[in-house]
Amino acid sequence: MVEKEETCPKNKVCSNTFIAIRLNDDKIVGVIDFRHHINHPILSTWGGHIGYSVSPLERRKGYATEMLRQNLIYCKQYGLDKVLVTCDFDNTASKKTIITNGGIFEKEIIVGGDRIERYWINL
Repeated sequence: MVEKEETCPKNKVCSNTFIAIRLNDDKIVGVIDFRHHINHPILSTWGGHIGYSVSPLERRKGYATEMLRQNLIYCKQYGLDKVLVTCDFDNTASKKTIITNGGIFEKEIIVGGDRIERYWINL
């Protein structure tokens, strides 16, 4: 995690990384990253403000939706009005997670031959 601009390496973006832990057994189920801004060539195009991953054995249980929901609260408290979240065109689960959390489809882009969808979430 790099939280302060003055300690952030050049060509990098300050961020906070959160680990999602299931309370009943203290198992890590996922991780989510909040990038403080997207004034970066990759992040402004296809990386976005937020990236997340859920352990393969824990998918389809609602963890990604809840992780993103809680991270959006943090983004708003941080002072953002909207965030960019992207996903691969064929990642139906991530697409549903983003839309459930208010994602509004902006456009599809091609990056290295891959189809990426861009969504904005107003906070």
